[in-house]
Amino acid sequence: MFMTHRQKKIIKLKNNGFTIAEVIFSIFVSTLVILILQNLLTNLKTANKSNHRTNDIAFAYVQFNRFLHEDGGIVYTLPESSNSFKTKFVKVKGSGKKKTEKTYILEKYKHMIRSTTDEGGHMPLLLNVHYAGFSTKDGQIKITVIEKDNRKSELYFKLDPRPKEDKNEKNKSKEDKNQENKLSKSKRTSK
Repeated sequence: MFMTHRQKKIIKLKNNGFTIAEVIFSIFVSTLVILILQNLLTNLKTANKSNHRTNDIAFAYVQFNRFLHEDGGIVYTLPESSNSFKTKFVKVKGSGKKKTEKTYILEKYKHMIRSTTDEGGHMPLLLNVHYAGFSTKDGQIKITVIEKDNRKSELYFKLDPRPKEDKNEKNKSKEDKNQENKLSKSKRTSK
């Protein structure tokens, strides 16, 4: 009886602590879990950055398309004034005497694509741009973009066809110019 009690005591002592092998195994498992979590966080950061840039292109497209068609007026291109470095377009608001036309230039400036007017100022369209090429046709603008991370995108914007000038408007504008010339001649002769 004394022996069985002593054997139980020895068995209890062995179960109370960790062996060196168990400690080394638990450190190995902990290190493995930490490395896996570190790689997972790195991958999530990389994926978040790439998705963010993709969203930048989509956001820029939606915002600029909204800007082009927000007033419900006519927007047409000026292919003769455009080239591969810039494109020109005109926004027409209203009609008749309340008709206003505003010319815009879309171009690459430093590391962005921006829209400017003759009056000054600019509206950034897209940032982190390495290269931008423009192709302008009647009723369409195509922008080829290469971002700083070498991803390539093509943005297409559909616009209205260029309006043909009305014969009455041409005659009125000629009459207005003739009247201005007569006034300026009469002012010169009176001096």
